[in-house]
Amino acid sequence: MKTTIEIVGLKGLSTLLVALVLTLWSCNKSDDSVFNLQDVQNLNTDGALESAQDETQDIATGALNTNDPAGRVEGDDRSECATKIPGLNNTKEAGTITLDFGPAGCTDKKGNLRKGKIIVTWSGGQWFKTPTVPTLTPPTHTITLDGYSINGIAIAGTRTVTNISTANSPLTWTIVANHTSTWPDLTTATRVVKRTRQWIRATNPSDDRVIISQTAGAPSAAEGTNRYGKKYSVQITTPLEYSAACVISNKVYKPVKGVKVVTVDSKVYTVDFGTGACDNTFTVTYNGKTRTFTGKNDSSND
Repeated sequence: MKTTIEIVGLKGLSTLLVALVLTLWSCNKSDDSVFNLQDVQNLNTDGALESAQDETQDIATGALNTNDPAGRVEGDDRSECATKIPGLNNTKEAGTITLDFGPAGCTDKKGNLRKGKIIVTWSGGQWFKTPTVPTLTPPTHTITLDGYSINGIAIAGTRTVTNISTANSPLTWTIVANHTSTWPDLTTATRVVKRTRQWIRATNPSDDRVIISQTAGAPSAAEGTNRYGKKYSVQITTPLEYSAACVISNKVYKPVKGVKVVTVDSKVYTVDFGTGACDNTFTVTYNGKTRTFTGKNDSSND
């Protein structure tokens, strides 16, 4: 038997966080007693929501960098086909950029069709620099989605990223997001995110690392209702670490360390990414039983 589960990982640390879909294969029928179709849907939906919504932040980061190329982050080819509309009075410290994919949409190099607008507004200073003095208005950028969709899935809402860094490395941001996704069959899912992201910058960018944790005091890193009408939450119990070196050496786009717990109704899944090895294996524990999965890079998202 073949079972497919999509889990989110990281594709390249040059843009800090890029979602990747992983395909997991199982051919052992005995595993059905551990993970049935509903379990697959529960994990798959969490991964799909995180992937589609987080990539808007990657695209926004590329847009910020086009305004201020001093940041050590390259542009994003996913927005190359969009019309970029800068604000009239943009500076490095404050301004707006609108990425307009158009009502008919445009297709990127991987065949993904995006429509609508991603609007990026920033204030308080440069997104990638440590604030020079304590301030009530730290560097912040807000991403607003206006009629935005990718491959027919409409995503609405906002994401606010605030620079709370106290050192040049790690640079640290808090992320607060509230999104609603709507599929072509009109099913919907909601997702509220409260996470903290650290960018540990090395002298050689190939040694960079990104650490994702649950924001202190938040009850969850993400929560909402999935497209099957079930309430869910995600707790990051051990910070998730992504490694640029592992991406380069072994094409490992998922976390190489860390643990998250996905709860859907009364079902609790513990996803353990290991202790740092550059491999695509991780374990999922449910109902006292544990399975090891091997992630396979989906070429549609290479």
